[in-house]
Amino acid sequence: MLLESGIELMMIGMGTVFSFLALLVVVTQAMSWVVLKFAVADGPVSTDSLSRSVGASTSAPSQKTNSAQHVAAIALALDTHLGAKKL
Repeated sequence: MLLESGIELMMIGMGTVFSFLALLVVVTQAMSWVVLKFAVADGPVSTDSLSRSVGASTSAPSQKTNSAQHVAAIALALDTHLGAKKL
């Protein structure tokens, strides 16, 4: 009797967790589809404009170069990744 109740509770708990995770996957895929469908394709981002916008927000000169380089690298990686997905 006690063992049967424990197994029943375990199955209900596991079913609840599985259902929640499955719903989470479906909602995440739906959000991704909506964003990709309605996203505005402005083309590749210019690293010069990124360097200027990041350079204005940082205070130390050495951080400006590092931040601008990081932003440019991230922008290039995103552009490459998103371009590869469209193929």
